[in-house]
Amino acid sequence: MLKPKRLIASIEHNPEWPTLIFFCCIHGNEKAGYIALESFFEHIHNFPEQLKGNLYGIFGNQEAYLQEFRFLDKDLNRIWTKSHLEESSRKDNVSEYHDLTEIYNVLYDILKRSKSEVYCIDLHTTSGPTKPFIVMNDALINRRFVRNLGYPVIFNVESFIEGALLNLLNDLGHVSLAFEGGEHYSKDSVKELKIFCYKTLYHTGIISAEALIDMGISEKYFKSKPAKYFEMIFRQDLKPEDNFKMCGNYLNFQKLEKGERIATLNNQSIYAPKNFRIFMPLYQKKGEDGFFYIKRINRFKLKVARVFRNLQAENLLTFIPGIKKLNFYTLSISKPLLKFIPKRLMFALGYRKSIEIDGENICFTKQERKLKNLPKLSSFVSPYQNLTKT
Repeated sequence: MLKPKRLIASIEHNPEWPTLIFFCCIHGNEKAGYIALESFFEHIHNFPEQLKGNLYGIFGNQEAYLQEFRFLDKDLNRIWTKSHLEESSRKDNVSEYHDLTEIYNVLYDILKRSKSEVYCIDLHTTSGPTKPFIVMNDALINRRFVRNLGYPVIFNVESFIEGALLNLLNDLGHVSLAFEGGEHYSKDSVKELKIFCYKTLYHTGIISAEALIDMGISEKYFKSKPAKYFEMIFRQDLKPEDNFKMCGNYLNFQKLEKGERIATLNNQSIYAPKNFRIFMPLYQKKGEDGFFYIKRINRFKLKVARVFRNLQAENLLTFIPGIKKLNFYTLSISKPLLKFIPKRLMFALGYRKSIEIDGENICFTKQERKLKNLPKLSSFVSPYQNLTKT
């Protein structure tokens, strides 16, 4: 088996047109994304005059792909942080650091050329059977893009998972989301991933409906019902030494009964605390996420939250002693005040990440980002540094 190229394909037209970047095999055993992208690019390369944008396909974990593992040394979708980026320049014994630096440099070149909107799509599959769904950070630009794609949408991943590639791209102000097409080795997963690629062409404005039809793409691929929204509320964290096993064959979005035995961790049973839905149960040996609990979000609440964010209603909180707005993205709240400020209010305002910077204050950061340039790897600065700047 040959090692795939880092840049699978590229179609460049005008830097003033939208840019669409696909990623695949960030986890090496999720090969369906690579198969789908190869077929997708092979097809659209025959219709360059129909495309009003720039397209790229970037490959993820090369060595893990060759060995059919999720990862070898570190999960490539958990190391897009300042500490790992710094370590990647000093250590050569971590396989994924090689992928990290190469992908970063490819992205740097692409984003430097782009003068218009950028859309970042990370293609994935899961270890168990599932219907396709979207996972993304809770930013308004992401919400606008997914609302008519017709898939279930999962919010709040940023509260539970650090170091994901899409977190970094979202922090730069770009539309960024992951699409899970189905089970790892299902032929249907390849089909679903390809359909999603064509849908994104249409919804980014890179291609018209008429052009898609001329290319032989079914009209049903780009006409969809409004999305259904869910929110992550719990993650079962796993350590490398943990002995974890799911009980039974759970499906994504399956409703649980309160008190239902769903898994074992180090010979201890795990029971569902409420009638939540289970999400992404782990049915493979490697992984840091055992499962998640999710619940449905009311569309009306999302509309209210959108109004709050557009008005920057968090500024009203700064009239309360003990609450300061440190910069466009960050609120500092003294610990004694936290019990009086509902977490749901912070979520509605867009503040889903919390960071303790000292013993007295908690900083909350939001996902609504102003567009920024990706710096060179040697000068990368975390978006959460220098929180005391105004």
